[in-house]
Amino acid sequence: MITSHSILYSFLFLLTFLFIQCAPQYNKISETLPPDQGKRVVGTNGMVVSAHPLASEVGLTVLQAGGNAVDAAVATAFALGVVEPMMGGLGGSGSMLIWNQQNGRAEYLDFYARSPMHPDTSVLNYTYDDMSPLGAAVPGTVAGLMEAHERFGKLSREDLLQPAITIAENGFPVHGLLSRVIEAESEKLSLYHRPAEIFLPEGEPLRAGEILRQPELAETLRKIQQQGRDGFYKGEVASEMIGVLHELGNPMTEEDLILFEPKWKRPVCGVYRDHVVLSAPPPQSGFQIIQTLHLLDGYDLGSMGLPTRSYEPMHLLATSLRISTADRNRFLGDPDHYPIPVSGIVSMEYVEKRLPELETEIIPEIQNHGNPSQSIDVRNVHNKCVIYDPYQNPDTNTGLSLSAYSLRDIGYDDSTYRDETQTTHISVIDSEGNAVALTFTVGVYFGSGVWVAGSFLNSSQHIFSGDPESPNALGPGRIPRSTTTPTIILSDGNVRLIAGAAGGNRIPTSVIQNIVYVIAYGMDPIDAIRMPRLFPFASSPVLDLEHGFSGDIYQSARAHGYQPVSRDPFSLYFGGVHLIEQRGGYYIGVADPRRDGEARGY
Repeated sequence: MITSHSILYSFLFLLTFLFIQCAPQYNKISETLPPDQGKRVVGTNGMVVSAHPLASEVGLTVLQAGGNAVDAAVATAFALGVVEPMMGGLGGSGSMLIWNQQNGRAEYLDFYARSPMHPDTSVLNYTYDDMSPLGAAVPGTVAGLMEAHERFGKLSREDLLQPAITIAENGFPVHGLLSRVIEAESEKLSLYHRPAEIFLPEGEPLRAGEILRQPELAETLRKIQQQGRDGFYKGEVASEMIGVLHELGNPMTEEDLILFEPKWKRPVCGVYRDHVVLSAPPPQSGFQIIQTLHLLDGYDLGSMGLPTRSYEPMHLLATSLRISTADRNRFLGDPDHYPIPVSGIVSMEYVEKRLPELETEIIPEIQNHGNPSQSIDVRNVHNKCVIYDPYQNPDTNTGLSLSAYSLRDIGYDDSTYRDETQTTHISVIDSEGNAVALTFTVGVYFGSGVWVAGSFLNSSQHIFSGDPESPNALGPGRIPRSTTTPTIILSDGNVRLIAGAAGGNRIPTSVIQNIVYVIAYGMDPIDAIRMPRLFPFASSPVLDLEHGFSGDIYQSARAHGYQPVSRDPFSLYFGGVHLIEQRGGYYIGVADPRRDGEARGY
């Protein structure tokens, strides 16, 4: 019988050795590339990858104690809320994609924050201000994690919450990223005295290596451990939350908290190079993953060379991302309040209409390397992507093969962005092949700045558009659109790849590039995640290129009409991707070197 004491004992034992990294398992699939300490781990029984090594350690402990992928994801998420308070936490929201291997079935749980049910939206602020208390929407993280655990978990709620409580009470050494964010966000952290006491002791930001203890957060976590979601959405915590928000002018009510319910949905589905791709339905951005991969599916990118060295694959990748980004910006919103043409956008008929944009007219007489005697053929890049009308396409799922992602044929429902950059992601797989991709956030760093019961409330309200005709228009009980894309890829009915990322508008583009490098180029996931990334803009020819693209790429890109901009190597700007690949009976977990995350497996 598994008890909370046994799990806690195992966890505390592992915590003792947290910063003494043991080399990951080494076997035949990694002989050509020695595993990194923590960044690349190989296992055969289970794997957890998250944005902090301590949180990944929690997830591993749960798997080793007999928990399944959902158990591990839930425990890891609660721990991440402690060690990454600037990215996620109890006051935030998110979603998770779950693959049940035994049933051959995918489930998607949306627990994103919703606007209060106040009928007069004029009381809310349309102006983007990440320190406004009006930014706080009804938080969903606790309800979502509890819902997933109640439906699929094996271990007790007490077991899964205890590691996070222990970390919050005893404290942990601050990592470099958290230290830098605390310093950068000192003004926000100074708005209210309690977070200032914790993160700015004696008026100075916590430095890397100093111990961060959060006793009030530990007490709230203990309430959730004992009472489930009621420990957060009712009682003392709820009363405090509403009292603080009302003092600051936010109209959220206790009824908003009580009535909040996560929503079970069907994932969007597509096919890429004979793999089934499952991703997040609206108002999250999974259809951008599907659409981009459909656009690229007819091209043998592997034979063209790497995008960092060869212009043609770079152009195809950048242009397909521009097209899907343009469609996301135009059509994405809350499907409960606005018709979102998902079936049209991911249909092969619509993809075929947009394919000509990948290969536009040839323009001769462009000088090559300053030599007027030579010229190169140039595909002219449009200054701005044209928006087509996917509503005119037949409302069918032609080419999507629904039975490929649900053996029970569960069917499929049709159901000016801002730059939110602070998010966190967890990828998990267990010994039975069950998988979870979980992405959650508080919005911008430390959310709205409003601090209640040891956690920051989100800034989700300010993601809404100020245009009342927009699919992303603010309204009572609505969910703002999000760029998050927890994704699972299947091959022959088994999980091949689990992926997700942090990074705001670079989330879909970063996830797509890693999928392409693993599947189309056959890269080891550590090589894929280290590849320099690009980020194109749909509304202009500006093209951000992470350091590592060749000078020839810059020259060709300019000649073709792009406006390339060089970005620093391993920049947080390009997100933090966490991958797990299943290959040859092994799980390869990889954490993005752009962030503090690490993988843990056994």
